[in-house]
Amino acid sequence: FQVQTPDAASITNVVLMRNGAVTHAFDMDQRYVGLTFSAGAGVLNVTGPPNGNIAPPGYYMLFILNGAGVPSVATMVQVSQAANDTPPTGTITSPTSDVTITAGQSVVYSGTGNDPDGTISAYSWSFPGGNPSTSNLANPGAVTYGTPGTYVTTFTVTDNAGVTDPNPPTRTITVQPDFSLSASPASRTVVQGSGASYTATVTASAGFSGTVGLSVSGLPGGATGTFSPASIATSGSSTLSVSTSTATAPGNYPLTITATSGALTHTANVTLVVSGDFSLSVAPASVSVTRGANAVYTVTVAGAGFTGTVGLSISGLPRHANASFNPVSITGIGSSTLTVNTNRKQSPAGTFTLTVTATSGGLVHSQQVTLTLR
Repeated sequence: FQVQTPDAASITNVVLMRNGAVTHAFDMDQRYVGLTFSAGAGVLNVTGPPNGNIAPPGYYMLFILNGAGVPSVATMVQVSQAANDTPPTGTITSPTSDVTITAGQSVVYSGTGNDPDGTISAYSWSFPGGNPSTSNLANPGAVTYGTPGTYVTTFTVTDNAGVTDPNPPTRTITVQPDFSLSASPASRTVVQGSGASYTATVTASAGFSGTVGLSVSGLPGGATGTFSPASIATSGSSTLSVSTSTATAPGNYPLTITATSGALTHTANVTLVVSGDFSLSVAPASVSVTRGANAVYTVTVAGAGFTGTVGLSISGLPRHANASFNPVSITGIGSSTLTVNTNRKQSPAGTFTLTVTATSGGLVHSQQVTLTLR
C-alpha cells in the first residue's frame, strides 16, 4: 500500500502498533511490527505484514519515523486477511471414524493438514474427557478415557498466514461403562466320576448396570459344567459346578470362563485336573494262622493316570481281632501292609471272609480275602 508524505526520502521507519486493551495494565496482544518500504516522489510504497502470525488481522496504529526518530501522528489502519488466502484444511487419519470403547481404554490419534497457498504452521487437538486433554502435535498418539460418556474430539490446523481451518474435523468417542471378571481357585483336581466347583466373580466399574451371562469352554469329554446363577446383574458371584464321568480321560484341562454383557466380553482361566480311576488287589487271597498269631496281607493300588489319595479300611474281622494298615492311605499308586492281630484265647477258630475297601473321592473299590484261624 502507499503512504503519502511530502518528505518521503527522509523517512527511516514505518511501523504498525497494535492497540492494547483499555481495561488492563498489561496486554499480551500488544505488538510492534516493522514494515518494509521504498521511497517514491512524495510517496512511500509499504509492504504489509507477511502473515497473520506476525500481525493478526485487526486495527493498528500506523507510524512513520524521520531520520531523527520522531514519529508522525498515528493513523488507524485495518490489517485483514488477504482476499486470495485459502484457509487450510485438516484431516484426522486415526481413528478413521467415530469410536466406541470401554472405560479405561485408549484411542490412538493422528492427523495431517493441507494449505494450497502456504504451509501448516500449527496443530491443535482437543480431547474432552481424555488424558491428555489437549495436544499441539500432528500425531499425539494414545489418549485414555476413564469416565463413561460421549465426547467430541476436534482437530484444528493453522497455516503460515495465521488462518485456521474454518471447519475442523471431529470424532465422537463413546465410552461405555465396563466390568471385570475373576475366577477362583486357579486349579481343582478330581478323580474320574467326581466333580469340582469354582467361583466366578463379576465386579462392575462406575456406571455399569448390565446383566452378565456366563459360559465355560474347554471341558473334557464326559464332563459338564453349570453356573448357579447362570447370569449376574451388575455385580456378584456365581458357582461353576463341573461334573466328570468314569469315561472322562485323565489329564490337565484349561477351562475358559466367559462373561458377556452386550458387546462387552471378558474371560478368566482356571484348570481342571482329572485323575484316572484305580484298581485294588490284596494278596495273598487266603492266610491260615494259629489263634494269637498275626496274618499279613499286601494291599496294592494301581491305575494309569491316577493321582488321587486312597483311604483303606477293613471289615469282617473275627471277634477279638484287630487290623492296621501301614501306611493308612496311598497317594497315587502304591502298596500298604495289612496286619491282622488275633487273640489266642478269645478269637474263635474258623474261616472268615475279610473285605478290604479303598476309597478316593467318589471312587470306591473293594477286595475280599479269607482268614483261617486254627
